[in-house]
Amino acid sequence: MKTLSTLRTLIRRNLELNPDKTALIEGERQFTFREFAQRTRRMGNALLDLGLQKGDRVAILGHNSIENAEAYFNVPNAGLILVMLNFRLAPAEILTVLQDSEPRVLMVHAEYMDRIEAIKSKLGFVERFVFIGPSAETPAGWLHYETMLAGGSEVEPPVEVSEDDLAALMYTSGTTGSPKGCMATHLNFYHTGRSLTLELRMDENDVGIVASPLFHATGEVTLMNHIYSGTTSVILPQWNVETFLGIVEQYRVTSGMLATPMVLFLVDYPHLERFDVSCLKKLYFAGAPVTPVVFERAIEKFGNIFVHLFGTSETVGQATILKLSDIARALEEGNKSILASCGRSFADMEAQVVDEQDRPVAPGEVGEMRVRGLGVTKGYWRKEAESKKDFRNGWYYPLDLCRIDEQGYIYVVDRKKDMIITGGENVYPAEVENVIYQHTAVAQAAIVGLPDDKWGERVAAVVVLRAGIEASEDEIRVFCRERIAGYKVPKQVIFREQLPMSASGKILKFRLRAELNQC
Repeated sequence: MKTLSTLRTLIRRNLELNPDKTALIEGERQFTFREFAQRTRRMGNALLDLGLQKGDRVAILGHNSIENAEAYFNVPNAGLILVMLNFRLAPAEILTVLQDSEPRVLMVHAEYMDRIEAIKSKLGFVERFVFIGPSAETPAGWLHYETMLAGGSEVEPPVEVSEDDLAALMYTSGTTGSPKGCMATHLNFYHTGRSLTLELRMDENDVGIVASPLFHATGEVTLMNHIYSGTTSVILPQWNVETFLGIVEQYRVTSGMLATPMVLFLVDYPHLERFDVSCLKKLYFAGAPVTPVVFERAIEKFGNIFVHLFGTSETVGQATILKLSDIARALEEGNKSILASCGRSFADMEAQVVDEQDRPVAPGEVGEMRVRGLGVTKGYWRKEAESKKDFRNGWYYPLDLCRIDEQGYIYVVDRKKDMIITGGENVYPAEVENVIYQHTAVAQAAIVGLPDDKWGERVAAVVVLRAGIEASEDEIRVFCRERIAGYKVPKQVIFREQLPMSASGKILKFRLRAELNQC
């Protein structure tokens, strides 16, 4: 049994090397790595004392917090499987995930009690409910988190834990439909922390911020990086650009991960001069592509500190990386096109762009990306058919259409399922979106294909305008016609106040298509 590359190892390692260093900070609360180890072991044992057995699931619902960060360790450390729920979901959506994962224990932060109360009658599989909040407010029949923790033993939980054991079910954001639980192992998480520490060259002088939601791979990646490298983590409960900048200044934060929309917030923030953020050295981002225009503006404002990662829940984070050195070298040579790339294979991962026969495509040709390596999960929980479809012959197929250049840099062209065929021509929505984003009036844009009697599908643009700036449908179409082929120009432009978004910042195009097809 391989027991070295587990989350338990990370707890032991920091207990030995960094016992008195601050591990987690959230507002006025903070714990050292020694206290972190004690708390994770206590809660792990407390869960086992409830009668849970190895492989049972434990779910938690709440915003970013010390408790949520601890859950990534105290649950798997006891041989159990974590289900981190998306706090942005509606009660019915939360119920779908809970019915799929069937946790025996459900932990809930005080602010989200109403969502669980709305569906509690359907949670017959949940045996114990745990309240996270002031002890005096604990509902009748519920256990209290800190009380449980205080009563647990500080010894390492008496359960064998292997690197191949499941540590968590990472539910996808559901950009193409119902979310699926990616089966992440201890090795997957260990790899995430180790590889990112190596790629970013983390050291004892770094201070990290957990700004992305911990229920998503972007938050998980950040936490694993910090715990592996012994870096202090400052936890941002929920995203707010001013709060983020204030924390960066206060704690002299050097590193952290953002979902793509957060980069947009930073770039557009009008009062950056109020904060000293010169300490920032490496902000890595992922979730959805950033257009080269936005990327260039980000570098102009903050310097070359943005690392582009590409990955999915199925790879527990990163599959490719565009490094700071890659960007610096390309920009010195006047090659701004590098800003459209998601980079090359990540540490201990291999990414290829292949055709329909799984043969590597020639540079410049469009194919499908596939990845393999230590980050690839075991498939989808209780979804054997979908697992066999997406995980084949040791590879995971993310269903992204990409091209690769002579130097091996990969460029995401679009989602395979989002490609539009109009009049026999292939249109990649991302290409059209990149053009529309260059229009000064456009804040957000999404290109979708809608049924058309003449063309099979027609290109439609759904646009959110910047506050206080106007633009007409004809203006957007003329702007596009000057820059791309006629068949790619949207035949219809629809203006909206907002677009449906996933937690990772991806526009939910399947929802847009469904809404527009009903009109």
